[in-house]
Amino acid sequence: MKTVIWVLGILLGLLLVLGAVGAFIIPREKLMSYVVPDVKYVTVTNAVITKTYADMDVQLEVTSKLLPVYIDSIVYDFRLFDSLIAQGNQKFMPTSKIGKIQKLSIPVSVDHNKVRELVKRQIAEGEKTQAHVEAYCRLPLVGIRRFDINREVDITLPIVPGANLAPLQPSSGKKE
Repeated sequence: MKTVIWVLGILLGLLLVLGAVGAFIIPREKLMSYVVPDVKYVTVTNAVITKTYADMDVQLEVTSKLLPVYIDSIVYDFRLFDSLIAQGNQKFMPTSKIGKIQKLSIPVSVDHNKVRELVKRQIAEGEKTQAHVEAYCRLPLVGIRRFDINREVDITLPIVPGANLAPLQPSSGKKE
């Protein structure tokens, strides 16, 4: 019985030493890539567009490679051509995670007067929207950690194009 305890102790010690050596040898970026949330799907839904603004929900599906990660809250900003077009923060409920996928809905509001020309330029040049997100994630056995995520996403914001229409003239109903 004592030999079994000694063998288990030695194996546990070796495992601990190998884990520590691996943590020092493997680059931190490589280790973090297994934990950082990965955005799999981005779409715009529930868009309400008026003459002066557009409100929409940006929907994300987030997973992680190795550990189950729950995103507790985020602080975000979206930019086009290095100009800020939307920013905010959002907290999420634990019910947003089903299995390995967490579905996030981020409310975004944009002012047409501010972004109209940028979106026209985006469509003409095929530029992507820059998204910067600070995600506060709950990791098993570690607790809450902050991750900075910078991505270029292929989303064209729905806006009113700003065409100037001439008022219609009432017709008399006669064909000429």
